[in-house]
Amino acid sequence: MKTPDIIVKGKDNGEGMVIRHKTSRGTDVFGLAVPNIYAHADWDLGPTWCYLIAGRKTTLVDTGRLGNFGIFSSLLKCIDKKLSDIDRVIITHSHEDHDGNVAEILAAAQAELLAHEVYQPMISYHQYASYGVPHPEFPGSCRLCRMPEQVYKDCLPYHRSRSLLKVDVAVRDNWSLPGDDLSFIFSPGHTADSICIVLEDEVIFTGDTVLPEITAQPSLAFIFKINNQILPEKYRKTNDIYGLMNFIKSLSKIAGLRSQPFAASFPGHRLFYEGRFNLLDAGERARVIIGFHVERCRNILEIIGDSPASIEEIVVKHFPPSRLTGMGKTLAENEVKAHLEVMKDSGDIAWKRGSRDIVEPTGSRNCLDVMGSFL
Repeated sequence: MKTPDIIVKGKDNGEGMVIRHKTSRGTDVFGLAVPNIYAHADWDLGPTWCYLIAGRKTTLVDTGRLGNFGIFSSLLKCIDKKLSDIDRVIITHSHEDHDGNVAEILAAAQAELLAHEVYQPMISYHQYASYGVPHPEFPGSCRLCRMPEQVYKDCLPYHRSRSLLKVDVAVRDNWSLPGDDLSFIFSPGHTADSICIVLEDEVIFTGDTVLPEITAQPSLAFIFKINNQILPEKYRKTNDIYGLMNFIKSLSKIAGLRSQPFAASFPGHRLFYEGRFNLLDAGERARVIIGFHVERCRNILEIIGDSPASIEEIVVKHFPPSRLTGMGKTLAENEVKAHLEVMKDSGDIAWKRGSRDIVEPTGSRNCLDVMGSFL
């Protein structure tokens, strides 16, 4: 991938940066780095990268974290664009650092909204379907929120405004917009509605599905049972959208796309970090991420050994202390649970009788072969 042109330098972690890439057909792609909530923390995720495609229709991919509408607007000015220039907004998935400003941007731009067909129930309220849900008062994407109270209270206005939106064009796997040479790949696993977008068969926007340096947290497979009633009918029979195994399958799908290698791969985070670009080969990086999760399962199995182990014990032994501060411990626990689900389904562990926090080994390591088969 050729290094993009820097229009605005921004911070060392990329925040406030503006870049430009020109496709072989002459289409300008601008990257706008919108601040993220975790900036300056020990485990800084870096800003969210939003991308403006100056094609036949001006298309915005993702809108950045909530509360940054003003900053996003100022970044647009750096490329001589204004909100009214945006014809359509495409959301890669229903997380607040990717669609946080979507309601304000759509209203200001009078643009159409495109997202996967699972996105609509993720942004809507479903209080009738409250079985086993910690937060039935939240929309579909956040009904299992484990963030501190202050964090989710800050999200309430965003939830309300987002829930009023209607998706104008619900995209599906392998669907395309021929007039703009855009195509879509359904890539669930991180979220139930994750998509990647391909422009002119040479540029891929990966959202959080494929990231440099880091890997997005897989969702938990058990959410399928809790959210089953709110999903579109075609997704209710079997779990093809939640959990680590579906994330692995999505990564394998990206690795096998016929357009490899892409001339440019643009992720949702860490495109520029610690003063340097992290230029991706999306397919190769997808394979590396699969390998990473295989090794994480291997390490968890080694931690468990031949004796029962609690989730907390596994988390403390697997992650460095710097990753377990603040919300980091909650995220680490979810990460471990996602891997334990695969081990349980593969017959490698069982929950200790009467417990959902302690696992017992069975002596097998089938999960390593199951996941490794996608490499």
